[in-house]
Amino acid sequence: MRVFGGAYLAFVAGVVFWPTPVDRPAAGTLAHMFVWLHRHGVPLWFGYNLFEWLANVAFFIPFGVLAVLFGSRVRWAVVAACSVSTAVELSQWLFLPQRTGSVLDVLANTSGAFIGAALAALWTRRRRRAL
Repeated sequence: MRVFGGAYLAFVAGVVFWPTPVDRPAAGTLAHMFVWLHRHGVPLWFGYNLFEWLANVAFFIPFGVLAVLFGSRVRWAVVAACSVSTAVELSQWLFLPQRTGSVLDVLANTSGAFIGAALAALWTRRRRRAL
């Protein structure tokens, strides 16, 4: 589990401190994908902004899972995720001119960590009861 945790943290660091938006190389493909989806009945409200927000939620689910599995309570996992995400977004805003720091990203990341932490807490509780 420590290896997975270290790999996840390295991946997160690589993504959040990449000097340009990480989805820039796929921008054209994503645009075509949403045009295709909308032409085939997917509602217009499901577009790039929602997709990116959900990606930020998913990005921090492992953070919450790992925090609980390493011994944190759900609330501390969420506080830690919010703190880390705030530091990341401030760093992007201050030091990476091609990146955009966003309060919505902090909310999405924190939400993802909460989901992951809650799932891990439920799983560990059920596992303890089974023993």
